[in-house]
Order: sequence, then C-alpha cells, then structure tokens
Amino acid sequence: MGLAAATVCLNRGGAGVPPGDTVCTKAALGPRPWLCPSVHPSARRSRRPPRCRPPSRPVMAAPRRSWLVFGFSTEEAAGEPGPGPGPRRLEPGPGGLRRVWPAWSYVVVETGAGLELRSAGLRRRLRGWAEALPSETHLVLRGTAGARAWPRAVALGAAPLGPPAWSRALPPGPRRPPPLPLLPGGFARPQPPFFSPLPRGVRARRLVLGHEHVLALGARGEVYAWGGGRHGQLGHGTLESELQPRLVEALAGVAMRAVAAGGWHSASVSEAGDLYMWGWNESGQLALPSKALAEERAQDEDTGAGVPGAAGPATGAGGQRGQLRVPAHSHRHTRRRALHLGLG
Repeated sequence: MGLAAATVCLNRGGAGVPPGDTVCTKAALGPRPWLCPSVHPSARRSRRPPRCRPPSRPVMAAPRRSWLVFGFSTEEAAGEPGPGPGPRRLEPGPGGLRRVWPAWSYVVVETGAGLELRSAGLRRRLRGWAEALPSETHLVLRGTAGARAWPRAVALGAAPLGPPAWSRALPPGPRRPPPLPLLPGGFARPQPPFFSPLPRGVRARRLVLGHEHVLALGARGEVYAWGGGRHGQLGHGTLESELQPRLVEALAGVAMRAVAAGGWHSASVSEAGDLYMWGWNESGQLALPSKALAEERAQDEDTGAGVPGAAGPATGAGGQRGQLRVPAHSHRHTRRRALHLGLG
C-alpha cells in the first residue's frame, strides 16, 4: 500500500523501528503507526510512493521535553501572589520551548516563533533576535548584525524598545557565533560596562557570569575563573580576587564540557558526566550540609514546623564557603550532561 497523502511522521528509530525508517500515521487508517522505508535522494524523483508496513512491536513516540521552574516566581517579584515554591511546568509556546534565559523578575524563552519575554502579566515578542542575556538592570539581545542592551524598565514596558543604551556591531560571516555572553574579542555583560575584552591567550568556547565572577570553558576543556573570590567561587583555593583569567588547577587534566555560575558559586560537568561544584554554600547551593540550613531546620523542629532530621556539620570556612570538591567515588557523585545555575 502506498503512503497516503495525509501522513504524520512521529520519529526515526526507536522501539520496533529499524534505523533509517520513518514512523508515520495514516489518517485514513486511524491512529496506527506504520513504517515507511527511507527513500534515497537519487530515487526521490520517482512518483511511486514507498511501501509501508506495520512495525514489529508497538512504537512509542519520543517523550516531550519540558522545563520545570521552582523557587521565586515572576509574580512574587511583582508583588503579586505566586504559585508557590514549585516545581511547576513552564508553559510552552508555539513549537515548544527550546532555550530559557532566567532573570529574577522575568524570563526570556525561545519558542518555535522566536524569542519571547515573560513576566507577571506580560508577554512580549522579541522579533529579529537570536539570544538573550537578562538581568535586573538591563537586557542584552544578540541578532545577526550585532548586540544591543536596553534598561530593564524599557524591556518590560509596553512601548517599543527604542534606542539602546549600548550596541556593538558583529562582523558578517557564515560561522555561527558562540552563545552569549561571548562576542568576538570578548564578552557582554547585562550592566555597564557592557563589553569586556578577553586576553588573547584565552580561547573560550563557553562563558558564564556570576554576580562578581566569570567562568570560561577553554577549547580543550580547561576552565578559567576570575573576578571576585571572597566566597571561594573561583576554585583557586583562596578567597582572593583575580583580575585576569586564571586556570582552575584543581580541574587540570579533566576535560570539561559545560560550566555554570550562580551568584557566588560555580559548577562544571566533565566529558565523563561528573558534576563538580564549589563556592558559597550558605543556603546549601553545593548540595552539601550548610550551617544556615542546619540552624533553620533546628528552629523549625523546635516549633514543630520542620521535617524531622538534622543537617550534618557545616562545610567550608565558617560554614559558608566550600572549595572545589572532586566527586571521585563519593555518594555526591552526580552525572549530568549540562547545567544552568540561577543568580541566586
């Protein structure tokens, strides 16, 4: 039987589906999956459709990915009642959600229709832009021709964006630029000064920003850290600040594929999927025992409002800071492919 005109393709490969075949549903036969062999490009000129057959086993459609949100909400940031601590599902747009850039009081998402800014009671299309770098002072947007920044109040307003507070042209070329905040020759910041150059010796393929520090992932998987270090967020074994990018020696020899920066803590994921975390642990950001959390839990237990169980001893200087921890074979060894830390 030839392939009908009304056909919905579900996926390629999977349970009961040989590699290279396409799973389709024929509208005329009801919601029943069929296999249609892939057609070689040289044979696509033929008007004769491929022959389909039922799969050997029931075919499962690929699960839909979703974004989960938890913590402080944009409604609460605007002084309105919030949905609670979560987690809750972020509402998808046309074509689903592809990327998310969160700030404290708003979020920028990429849907199948482009970028969209979302806040309490506000949804704004950002047409013509490819990436976002939001903060509570400014919003930086990058397009094909350049990057621009607007004050947060302007970005969340109803009027057109108007003249930017900062702009930087990008050189034309077919190569896909690295993700923000990286720009040719340096990186952008969502606050003045909006651009900082990178030393020539640092070839970064990924760069992330904390409140006071910067992490860069090198071309060979090495990690550089600089900026404020008073909470151990640089991973250099001290609480001193660094004005220039400095190699994180504790990770030397371990190739990384992802880095992330919170407000005053940092994380990286190795090529093997190992998660490394270091920096401020005042609220348990490193998934380690925290003095503040232990005191809060003890207070809750005294009033009968907490969950039974005591937190362990504090980690790091004063119970607030944790230096770089290598997971090795400990029970905190967690495998991840990528990560993102909020600036909390």
